[in-house]
Order: sequence, then structure tokens, then C-alpha cells
Amino acid sequence: MKSLAIKEFCEHLQENLKSQIETVTLENPDIISKASKCLVIIGSFISQLKQFVYQYRFQGMDEEISFFKEQKPVILSQYFYYDKVFSLKLAEPFNGSDALRVYFHQCLSELQEYVKENTQFYKYCLSNSTHLDDKYFTRTEKLLSAPDIDAKFSTGYDNVLAKILAYQMVKEHLVSQLQNLDADNSDRISSLKWTGTKSALIELIYALQSVDAVNNGKADIKQIADSFEHLFNISLGNYYRHFQEIRLRKNGKTNFLDDMREKLIQRLDDFA
Repeated sequence: MKSLAIKEFCEHLQENLKSQIETVTLENPDIISKASKCLVIIGSFISQLKQFVYQYRFQGMDEEISFFKEQKPVILSQYFYYDKVFSLKLAEPFNGSDALRVYFHQCLSELQEYVKENTQFYKYCLSNSTHLDDKYFTRTEKLLSAPDIDAKFSTGYDNVLAKILAYQMVKEHLVSQLQNLDADNSDRISSLKWTGTKSALIELIYALQSVDAVNNGKADIKQIADSFEHLFNISLGNYYRHFQEIRLRKNGKTNFLDDMREKLIQRLDDFA
């Protein structure tokens, strides 16, 4: 029974941890609030686990390997996950969806870089290999050392495995954020259709730019044309060439604008 003690203790911790995280999630839809509270909870559980390990004598190498390879990383990965999500959220740019999209992709690249730095170990874990377990997941071997590693509570590589597990979850979080951005953009796609001629719309675009009606005259033809293409779901093609054709008309260089002016005056008169 004693050989199962640490496994049972970890299972009990994980059940309680899962329950508390679910409660926090329901009560805190805001990511920062949720992450900060989860970090406090998980930190407390890790402290409990640490104290248990300090006093516990593993019943052989297999039990020690199982703890540092299968049990502790699962719990620790939760802490690394919320810590990373919290940091990423605080650093998010505020200047629009395009900047957010770039930021999320940069974050994904950074996560991938960490995995690349630990490629061999990552492949070892993915393949369910066991021949190096005594080196990676026991405290007698020190393949990885750092000043912040607690020699009684870590082999070093259990932390690396926990981070890899956490970063997989962070990756899913970032992909979800990108999908939300794409969904927001698709919701903003205009349902309007331009049913006049392309020449008519190009007349209007050049007229608006000529009277400095967009961005105080600072918007160029391409910016205005791109916006109208998006608004009216139309491709204007080579509007510079169309403009030259309008300019070379022998009769009525501004047919659409003239017609529009006439129809508007008529409508105003009808309401008089």
C-alpha cells in the first residue's frame, strides 16, 4: 500500500485541483482574473505536494520515475500554463486586430522555439521510450542543473516536460484566440453589393478623393478603392485605367455623378 501512497496523493490533488479550477472558470470569465486566481490555487497545491515529497521515501526507482515522469508534470504544467497565459494577456497590443494577430503568431513561434531547444527530449517523451528514464526522471542523475531547481523535488527534466505539456495547452489557447479574430472579421464582412457599373463607382471614388472628403484628403485612391471593394464586395480591377477612360470621354465625363446629383435634387424637391 505504501508504494501507492504518492500516486494516490497526486490523484487526490488532481481531483481537487480540477474542481477548484472549474469553479474559478465559472466565476471568472475574464482571462487575467481567472489566471491569477488559478496560479494562487495551483501554487498552494504544489506546496502541499512538495512537503509530501520531502517526507516521502520512494519504494524503488520505478515509483520515483513514475512520479517525476507522469504525475508531477501534469500538476506543474497547469501552473506553467496559467502563468504563460497571464503574461501573454498582459502584453497584448491594444492597436487593433491586425496587431493582435501578429502578436499571437509571434507567441506561437516562441513556444515552438522552446520545443525545438528540447527536440530530443520531446521526441523521447512522445515515443513513450523508457530506456533513459533513470537519467531523466530520477534525482540521482543530474543531466540538467540550474540554480532554481530544487534537488529534492525535481530532476530538472520533469520541469521541462511540464513546460512542454503547458505550452501545448497555450498553443491551443492562442489558436483559439486567432480563430476568434477570424470569426470577428467574418462577422464584419459587408452584405452590401454594388449593383451599378464599375465606372460609376470609380467616378465616385475619385470625386471623394478630389474634394478631400476622406481622412481630410490624406487618403490616397488605393486606400479609398480598397475600402469600397470591401464594403461592396466588388473587385474594381485596374481603376487607374478606368479613370483614364473616364477622362477621355467625349461626352459627359461625370455621367454617374451628374445623374446622382439630378436624382438627389428631384428627391429633395419631392419632399418639399
